[in-house]
Amino acid sequence: MTTYLADYAHFTNKHDLDEAVQQHVSANWDNMNKTERAVLDMIRHYSVKYGAAHLKHETIEKTLEKSNATVRRAIRKLEQLDIIERIHYIRPVMSGLGANIYAIKPYNDQSKLNSREDADKPSDNKVQAADSQTENSIIVGSIPL
Repeated sequence: MTTYLADYAHFTNKHDLDEAVQQHVSANWDNMNKTERAVLDMIRHYSVKYGAAHLKHETIEKTLEKSNATVRRAIRKLEQLDIIERIHYIRPVMSGLGANIYAIKPYNDQSKLNSREDADKPSDNKVQAADSQTENSIIVGSIPL
């Protein structure tokens, strides 16, 4: 029934998921409050088996004992920090809106990414000097005397 969640997963095992969450939290500790960290932890708990969580806001509200607005704000903040991905889910049978699917994104450390390196072979692109004779004749020719 819930094997469709594996289609939205970014991780293949629990260890990678936990490591990514740990890196997200440590990198964004100052940008996140206690509620946002609790929401992320709950999504992580529900994502362990299939790699993504199919949760209603109401479930998060009741578990964390927070209001609907607070939970929505926390989810929106986690999306802005590029920690989670929200997938809107439409139920196939009833064709109605269902609970959202939340997938934790891999941590992208910018310092580990390759920066631009010098080219091995310099390109032959050269700036061509403008032909001033042609440009002047066009300008002079377009002014009525």
